[in-house]
Amino acid sequence: MNRKRIIYFTLAIILFFLILPLSKPSTETFNKWLASKYDTECVGDNCLYNNSQEKVVNRTRDDYFFINKMGVILEDERGTRTLIEGIGIFGTFVPFTFNPGYSPVVDIYKY
Repeated sequence: MNRKRIIYFTLAIILFFLILPLSKPSTETFNKWLASKYDTECVGDNCLYNNSQEKVVNRTRDDYFFINKMGVILEDERGTRTLIEGIGIFGTFVPFTFNPGYSPVVDIYKY
């Protein structure tokens, strides 16, 4: 009986690691996640966030084998920047960083 459990557990782990890379979400999924989670509608390099027009300063996409990380830096008319990042896993995103007072002068996220 114990040997059977080990076989089932091993098969479950193998199946998990086979499905994980195939279920990484796309850029379109990231934009939909931004719209639903942070009420941010982006079309190209223009976004509508908190009822104000903002432009995309930078987009990042880090693809790893099992997950991916996507982020966007938005800047409004006053020069205030907002950093939003998410970890993509199993076809959806999980919030990673939300920093509405993001300062490019002191970029702690770069190092």
